[in-house]
Amino acid sequence: MNYLNANSSKINFQKTLKRKIYVDKSLLIGPLNELIGTDECYICITRPRRFGKTINANMLGAYYTRGLDSGELFQSLQVSGSLTYAEHLNQHNVIYIDFSRTPDVCTSYEDYINSIRQNLYNDLLTAYPALQMNSYDSISQLFRSTGDAFIFILDEWDAIFQRRFMTKEDKSEYLYFLKNLLKDQPYVELAYMTGVLPIAKYSSGSELNMFREYNFMNDHKFEAYFGLNEREVKDLCVKHQTISYVQLKYWYDGYHMSDGSSLFNPRSVNCALSDGVCLNYWTETGPMNEIADCIEHNIDAVREDIVKLVSGIPVEVELQGYSASELQLDTRDEILSAMVVYGFLSYYEGKLSIPNHELMEKYQRVLSRDSMGEIKEIVDRSREMVEATLACEEAIAQIKEKGYTQRFTAGKELLLVGINYDKNKKHSCKIEKVKK
Repeated sequence: MNYLNANSSKINFQKTLKRKIYVDKSLLIGPLNELIGTDECYICITRPRRFGKTINANMLGAYYTRGLDSGELFQSLQVSGSLTYAEHLNQHNVIYIDFSRTPDVCTSYEDYINSIRQNLYNDLLTAYPALQMNSYDSISQLFRSTGDAFIFILDEWDAIFQRRFMTKEDKSEYLYFLKNLLKDQPYVELAYMTGVLPIAKYSSGSELNMFREYNFMNDHKFEAYFGLNEREVKDLCVKHQTISYVQLKYWYDGYHMSDGSSLFNPRSVNCALSDGVCLNYWTETGPMNEIADCIEHNIDAVREDIVKLVSGIPVEVELQGYSASELQLDTRDEILSAMVVYGFLSYYEGKLSIPNHELMEKYQRVLSRDSMGEIKEIVDRSREMVEATLACEEAIAQIKEKGYTQRFTAGKELLLVGINYDKNKKHSCKIEKVKK
């Protein structure tokens, strides 16, 4: 089988569980179980690249797919304790499509979509041989003829939009293909779709308006399952002891959850802990060139905003939905919105910030030459401050990790003091009060 009840998602999730570094996100399954068979069964999760979308999609495929025996994979995960766990484990017909995969020969949209259609036809006619006696003028008609219900897991639904051969007409045809396949169809008991860009980027009409969309700016329901929170990163640091939490926070912290707590890029954290060094792991992927081009050539106001952000001044902005106008980014708000969607800026309570050290160099490179002297001075000054702060925080972290506080028996509170002297004999200090 290509898409129907295939075992590929179980194999891929099994590989993920064998990783040296793995964080359990299986509780995502619970709220999805509640939506199965309801009129709220259409869910679209959009996140920047490398935020765990495909890992979670494989997990869902391994859990739901009928004919697989996945109990051993989930028995030690958190979801195994939920009330609906056993009810849905390997009990559903699943159509799992990774839309980022293309046939070996794919030079047009026709090559791409014909391959998907043919795979769907082959799977359904193989699973339901009695249907071979009839002819069908659409995939949806063939699905309805099965008389069964299906869960659709559609990963990277928007990947094809990045291919150069895609015309405006091709994109419209693709949206109508998805609409005809999914919208108001009785055989859909759950449609779980992931992508990088919001649906509104491409769909300005009603093609996919049945989906409830959860993106980087509005997700209060599923946000805990994409990216790593503070507790998860601290636990990883204790377990692997290759990089301190203070270092990881300096390099990769800067995104926010709805309550204001920190969210870390999982790709970067995993690579840093595995390699034992903090580097630019994530920013080498994704469409940074498009963003850089917009900053450098299009909007002066955006360059001014980036100068402020690099100098540590938050920028207030009311972000709008990502424009549906192809890949053209013509206004300050459109560009800033795109930068948040792609993960290149963080947005919380009406203010933008540059998420972390990993992205700082990227912005320095794309700022106009006229402002580079000013930027270099600001960055050098801020780097000195950050390095001093980092050293102080490391000192306090060491006091805690090595148990030095246990030597003191009197009193109810302790003051932990970290002091850093630089080469010019200037010093910085951090004091933290802790209860014994």
